[in-house]
Amino acid sequence: MSNHSPMQPSNHRTTHPHPGAADTSPEVIRRWIRALPLADQRATIQLTTAALRDLNSCRMTIDQRAHALALFSPLINTLIKRIAQYYEHSRRSFTSNKREHFDNIQAMLDEIVDGYLIIINESPLPSPLRAHGDEQTRHNKRRVPAGSDTHYLCSALYQAIEHLSQRLLHSYLVYTTPPAEVWGEIHRLYYIAETYNIPATPFSFGFNTLAQAGKTLSIERTYKRILLFSLANPFHLMPHEMTRAYQSLRSWAQQCKIIRSDSPEKLQGRFYIDLESDQPPTHHSLNRLDLELPSLRLLDITEILPTGKYQRTLDRRLAHALIIRPERLTRRTKTNKKITIANGLNACHHCINSESSAQHMIGPINQANPIKIETTSPTTPPNTFSAQQKNSSLGGLALHYNDATQYLPTGALITYRPTTDSLNECWNIGTVKWSRNNLDKGYELGIQCIAEDGAAVKSSMLDSNESHPSLLTPNVDPLTHPTTLIVPIKQFHIGDKLKIHGEAAPFHVELTQLIETTWAYAHYRFNVIAHQHH
Repeated sequence: MSNHSPMQPSNHRTTHPHPGAADTSPEVIRRWIRALPLADQRATIQLTTAALRDLNSCRMTIDQRAHALALFSPLINTLIKRIAQYYEHSRRSFTSNKREHFDNIQAMLDEIVDGYLIIINESPLPSPLRAHGDEQTRHNKRRVPAGSDTHYLCSALYQAIEHLSQRLLHSYLVYTTPPAEVWGEIHRLYYIAETYNIPATPFSFGFNTLAQAGKTLSIERTYKRILLFSLANPFHLMPHEMTRAYQSLRSWAQQCKIIRSDSPEKLQGRFYIDLESDQPPTHHSLNRLDLELPSLRLLDITEILPTGKYQRTLDRRLAHALIIRPERLTRRTKTNKKITIANGLNACHHCINSESSAQHMIGPINQANPIKIETTSPTTPPNTFSAQQKNSSLGGLALHYNDATQYLPTGALITYRPTTDSLNECWNIGTVKWSRNNLDKGYELGIQCIAEDGAAVKSSMLDSNESHPSLLTPNVDPLTHPTTLIVPIKQFHIGDKLKIHGEAAPFHVELTQLIETTWAYAHYRFNVIAHQHH
């Protein structure tokens, strides 16, 4: 099967087809999609983008275009899902090759949005079912019949917002700032729906034979979901949490309300949306007096809170993110100094271990006698890089760096210290609480300090000789002072009994509480259950 666009004659190579000259029948499009090289994701994305571009240049009736785009939507959703799964497990830096792939995905989503914008622009707009600004009349809740003009308009507005939301989600997956004008277009589309009293109007994809066919949808619900996702601090989410969080918020969107604001007092201390801006929803501060009320909407999230009703850890974190937490008001102190960083538990272990004297280096466990700790000289040091500290606050600091080869997503475990005067500074242990990739302008990180120092040790189950690099924090005698243990992810569980090998004699512990876990490490509290004296 040819990989030519279904809208393009097989001998047509360089120019768009003339209006009316292409075959856009559903069967032709289905055959073309089935022939795509799905195993080659990059090629599939490029071919799909070209096909959508050709489709957008064709002259078609509204129902023909709606049917054609409906055939492409499941393909695009599948591609986005696969891309999200790749990013969830990828620890690679945002190189030029990855940047090109990112741009291609954004271009594909942009083309399908353009297709739905054509439908919106060509649709005979329904008469508003209430006077604009009339707050006494509820939104129209009558179900829209499939195939009607209003149905095509509802469907196009919904799909355009949904695919624009995918552009935002895809940006957040690689911790990049959303593209310009995407938020502005989402707000504009919602305003169109609001003007014609159809944001809450239920409808379904009557022409779609897939699983979505029977689902009741509304423009308002998909709009509220991306609003909530933006407010839930996506840069604070770990890669594997992004898609899960977005899916969770589908049901949460039903519980929040969008309300017109008729007075500045109603805005204070609440989340709001400016429909004439290109900005995500934000929290209104008391010093914002320059806002125009007609374009503002309040986002009422009262029913989503409190957080106690959520069982999943991620859901509780999402709910907490919607609360104005005290640390957001913490004073930040501007600083200007270089910080040296090493990434990963093994790197942390090496750097902290290297601060010990050579006589006490913690080397591999002697398998013949696991009680004995071998002494060793420092091995090849881990890669480090420098970042510029921007500010500091209670328990953390903000950094900026330009090294594109270093990728530190949220959840990474690092060790760091000032680059100058390093001989007098201990290696701090920290975790990346938020990450932002500004593409050509470098990376920004928010670091939370776990401990100002630590001890490099090795941990093993009592009945096993397999040991793992670990960190005791802080660097005090664990037999007489409370300490915690940082270990590799998925190696141990609460209740496990471990043997800790350090500079002193080994001792035994039982893990009692999981403080935090990310894709990079697990942090436990423990009780000492046995130890050997010198």
